[in-house]
Amino acid sequence: MESAETETISHVQASAESAAISAGRPKERLLSLDVFRGFTLLGMVLVNSHPLGIYPWLGHARWNGWGFADLIFPFFVFIVGVAIPYSFAKRLARGESRDKLFIHILRRSVLLFVVGVLLNGFPRFDLSTLRVMNVLQRIAICYLLASIIYAYIRMRTKAIVWLCGAILVLYYVLMQFVPVPGYRAGVLEPVGNWGNYIDQHVMSGHMQHENWEGKSLLGSFPALVTMLMGLLTGVYLRTARPAYEKLTHLYLYGSVCMAAGAFWGLWFPINQHLWTSSLVLFMGGMALVFLATCYYIVDVQKITWWTLPCVVFGMNSILVWVFSQLVMKTLVAVNLWNAGAERLAHSLGPVNGSLAFAILYVLLCLAVMGILYRRRIFIKF
Repeated sequence: MESAETETISHVQASAESAAISAGRPKERLLSLDVFRGFTLLGMVLVNSHPLGIYPWLGHARWNGWGFADLIFPFFVFIVGVAIPYSFAKRLARGESRDKLFIHILRRSVLLFVVGVLLNGFPRFDLSTLRVMNVLQRIAICYLLASIIYAYIRMRTKAIVWLCGAILVLYYVLMQFVPVPGYRAGVLEPVGNWGNYIDQHVMSGHMQHENWEGKSLLGSFPALVTMLMGLLTGVYLRTARPAYEKLTHLYLYGSVCMAAGAFWGLWFPINQHLWTSSLVLFMGGMALVFLATCYYIVDVQKITWWTLPCVVFGMNSILVWVFSQLVMKTLVAVNLWNAGAERLAHSLGPVNGSLAFAILYVLLCLAVMGILYRRRIFIKF
C-alpha cells in the first residue's frame, strides 16, 4: 500500500523492534482475516465436492473468464500473504532468531509441498504417474519466495510493488510475444504456451492431464504476485493508522486493481489455469474489497454473531483442505462417493442432488473441525 511506503519490513530484523512495532495495538490477531480465510475454505470444499455435476453458478470458467469457483484459489493465496507479517511478528516478539525463522519457513514450505504430493497419490500412490503440482504445492512455492523476500531480502513496500509489476509485465511479454519452440507466439491454450512447454520438459507423465498441468510451475511466479499483494496488505493493516483510513485505502486499491485487471484482460484474458497477469490484478483487487468488507463488519462494527463457522474453518485452514480431500478420495475408492449423491438425485435431480451432497459434506467437515476448535486443537503446517 502506497500509504505504508514509509514503513519498512525491518521489523523482521530483531524481536525487540518487532515488539516495538506491535506495541499499543489492542490485538495482533485479525478476526476478519480468520473469517475471510474460513469463508474461502468453505467455498473451496463446496466447489470440490460435487459427485454428479457441479451446480452451474458454482463452477469454474471453461477456460478464459471466471466464475465463483475461480475466486477461491486466488483468494487463498492472497490470504496466506496477508498472514505472513502477523505470523512473523509474533515469532520475533517471542525472541526467535532469524536462523530459526528461516528454518520455520523452509520446514513449512517443504511440508506443504510433500503433503500436497501425498494427497495427489492417495490412496494408490502410483509413482509412475504421480502428479507433482497442485494447490498446496503452489502455495508452498509462493510462501517460500514471499517469506524470503519479506524476511531476508527486506524489501521496502515500494520495491515489492515494483517487483510485482515487473513479474506481471515480463510474464505477459513471455506468454504473448516470445514464440514457444514448435508453436507460434501468443498461444494461450492448454498446450503451446511457455508454462506447458516447461511442464512437459520437467514433469512429463506427472501432470494433471496427459499433456498439460492446470497448476504449472511457471504460473507460480504470477501467483507469487498474488501472495505479495496479500503480504503488502498485511503490512499495512498492522500499522497504527485509523480503521476508516485503512478501509478507504483497501477499497480504493481494490477497485483500481479490479479495473486494471479487467482492462488488461482485453489483451491477456483472465484465466486461472494460466494465472494470467490480468487475473492477478482482478482477483487481488476483489480479495482486497472482500477483506475490507470483512474488516468493516467484524473488526470495526464488531458484528460477529455469524462468524463462528468461518472461524472454525479459518483456524485450521490447511487441515480442512487435507481432511476434505482424504475423506473424499477414501469414499471414492470404496464406491460410496457417487452412491451417496445418487440417492439424493432420485428425489432432487442429478445437479440439485449433487449440490445437496456437497452441502452435507461441508457440514461434515465443519462438524469435525468444530470438535477440534472446541478442544483448542489447531494443527499448523
